[in-house]
Amino acid sequence: MKQTAILVDGGFFIRRIDHFQRKYFQGLNLTAEHLTQILNRIATQHVQNLSSPKNTQPHTLYRIYFYDCPPLTDQIRYPIPDKGCKTAGTWNTKKHPPYQLRSELHDRLRRNRKTALRLGSLSKQGEWQLNSPVLKELISGVKVWADLTKDDFHYEIAQKMVDTKLGVDITSLAMERLVDAIVLVAGDSDFVPAAKLARKKGIDFLLDPMWGTTTHGLTEHVDGVRSWDLVSLIKAVSGVDPTLRPSWWKAEAEESANDPAIQPANMV
Repeated sequence: MKQTAILVDGGFFIRRIDHFQRKYFQGLNLTAEHLTQILNRIATQHVQNLSSPKNTQPHTLYRIYFYDCPPLTDQIRYPIPDKGCKTAGTWNTKKHPPYQLRSELHDRLRRNRKTALRLGSLSKQGEWQLNSPVLKELISGVKVWADLTKDDFHYEIAQKMVDTKLGVDITSLAMERLVDAIVLVAGDSDFVPAAKLARKKGIDFLLDPMWGTTTHGLTEHVDGVRSWDLVSLIKAVSGVDPTLRPSWWKAEAEESANDPAIQPANMV
């Protein structure tokens, strides 16, 4: 029996799920339990795919590694005051719904079978930055500074040690030959050196970019690229039909019968 490790860039995973949720499921709010089930199903699908008849030996899940940082827990002053106010108010990050969801997800993953939660840390200092579409509107003259509100900004803060921990785990898994295959759920090329090392050690190294755009620098140093139908996965765990039907879906009967991504899946 061969062993497969699933390594997940947590921030990337959450952003990609949020993208498909907002585009195809208007008004749906996924919970930490939903996100955990999606993660489990992605891991299961990769293991099952590696255990397909074309392979001589079946695969089993060694462990899911989830890399993230704890959310902010500070009170931060907004960059500009609300209309009619002289001073800017404060933002209580503990009550920020996405951060609350992040904390709940971390707690859920700590109890999830065959899962290791790897937490880095946040930089001590962050800064407010204009949202990209708003900056373009300012440059083009569509908006002027007086039109801006605090909602036109986002708080940018750097993560520390997340990529380092991911790279170290890839190296350890490869050098000690703990697994036969590694599936990396990520979208940037920071992990190329570790991926190259794993392949030199005979590890089957696969990339799951969750349908995101990848660079040639990353895809040329892996043994395969595979993503799953995330809309079907969200539908399966939430029990909610998408408000916008994906163009790649087949007829409903054929889809439910043949698409493994929407079938019930347990941890391997």
